[in-house]
Amino acid sequence: MKKNMGILILLFIFSVLFLVSILLSVGIKHKTYTNDDFSIKYDTTWKKVDDKDGLKLKHKKSKAIFNVQTMVLDDSYYSTELKDIIDDIIYSVEKQNSAYNLINVFESPSDKYDSYSYLYEDHSTQAMVNIYKLDNKVVILYYEADNEYFDIVLDSVEAMLDSLIINVGERLS
Repeated sequence: MKKNMGILILLFIFSVLFLVSILLSVGIKHKTYTNDDFSIKYDTTWKKVDDKDGLKLKHKKSKAIFNVQTMVLDDSYYSTELKDIIDDIIYSVEKQNSAYNLINVFESPSDKYDSYSYLYEDHSTQAMVNIYKLDNKVVILYYEADNEYFDIVLDSVEAMLDSLIINVGERLS
């Protein structure tokens, strides 16, 4: 009798946990931002701050930021691999963020695009710069958060990175 009661209690606890997890997952909705250059999905824990030069999001709880910017390269770069121009792009990024120290570089974190990911840190924050190239378009995604929130918010950021679609338009003449 005690064994059956224990099994019933365990089933009840697992059922409650399952229902709570479903309710929590349904509570987070997703939005899609689209412009001529790219499309990206983000959950409602992020707030759109600006979309004048790409997209800027701010995390509602952690105050982390996520920026997306695009560059349309001259047609002569259409067939150029990202590895051939990455040094110039990174030089520009590091010049703007000189307080950061490079921790790691990952080549091709994306299955869909030619890409690189750079991880930086300073005394209180961490930043990740992902750079994607398709044809003559380069998309730079920048994520920055305080050290205590960087890993916590990273799952949400990775979901955004996975949802990125680079829109390819007509080639420049």
